[in-house]
Amino acid sequence: MYKMVSVGRAKSGMVPEAIAAVKAIVEYANKKYDLKYEVYMQVFGGTAGTIYLINEYKDLDTLQAVQAKVMADEKYWSLVKKAADVSVEPPSMALLRSV
Repeated sequence: MYKMVSVGRAKSGMVPEAIAAVKAIVEYANKKYDLKYEVYMQVFGGTAGTIYLINEYKDLDTLQAVQAKVMADEKYWSLVKKAADVSVEPPSMALLRSV
């Protein structure tokens, strides 16, 4: 089992807009690609306005297949652009494997 974790941070004063933008990406991707992305916001410790996207994949083949589809999806990238406009920098990403 693998989890992809993307961590981004909203620009100062733009947390509600960043949450809305990230949720729009998640709702679209979940519906179009049958994913189960979840959105979390850090509420204690760390940096205010930090938002986490977490999705689970059964194997690397599934992850690769989804990424290939997403890379060619113009609607997905238009939603990502909206999120980028209210983010401090591009998100950091980590692929985690259960042990």
